[in-house]
Amino acid sequence: MLKGIQLTLRDIFLNFLRMNFTKKFFITYLGCWISFLSVIVLSKVVLFLSSFLKPSNPEGVMKTVEYIASKKFEVLSSSISSQVDHSYLSIALTYFLNNSISCLVILLAYILLAYLYRREVKEDPKALEDYIDALMLLYLVTVVNPFTGVLGYRLSMEHLVVIVPHGIFEFAGLALSIVTGLTLAGRILPLEYPQSSKGIFTEDTILKVTMALILIGLAALLEPIDWMIYQYSLYYGENLLELLVKTYLGILKSYLTVYSL
Repeated sequence: MLKGIQLTLRDIFLNFLRMNFTKKFFITYLGCWISFLSVIVLSKVVLFLSSFLKPSNPEGVMKTVEYIASKKFEVLSSSISSQVDHSYLSIALTYFLNNSISCLVILLAYILLAYLYRREVKEDPKALEDYIDALMLLYLVTVVNPFTGVLGYRLSMEHLVVIVPHGIFEFAGLALSIVTGLTLAGRILPLEYPQSSKGIFTEDTILKVTMALILIGLAALLEPIDWMIYQYSLYYGENLLELLVKTYLGILKSYLTVYSL
């Protein structure tokens, strides 16, 4: 039975890999959002159920994961804040570097995986199945991205809307990095063709990586604003969604006024 499930999943994944880049990107982008929200909901469910255990320490594991996931951000933040005086710019730059590093690591993970299996497949063609399984597992892990989801377990469901403005760009950058990584892995070790006609660092690859970093940069500029709006809404008891809409409409009108002069 498990073997049958494995073969079915492998076939689904292979069909996914045969799609064009745009389709893979949008499926991955949607998957990132669904996975992120699912991990948050699952974290809340686990937290609720763990409160019935004896002895009860419902937030212990969550806090440990939260500590691990946020440690890199804290290190970058302390390094940047000592060099950049402007607090907003310092926070935005920290978000940018933190998420950019994550995207580049994901990209390199796909490249490294393909190179590691290329020699094995040359020696034993049957190892290609193991490579497909490893590639599928890496794809699922990078899309689900559990650390990011767990970090949102403190947010109430009605406040999840604060993720949307910067999340639109952040998950787009993440999805673009993942699909670009899959594309490069396919060039290094093709699954269905004996030889790849393209190299790794081609013009289209550089363009996609640059675009991913631009999207991450846009998310980094919006994220501090989103969290300031969130804190403001909590302090003054205002509706978060209305406050987000009013703030961004105000920012948009200001930019349009400036550029129309």
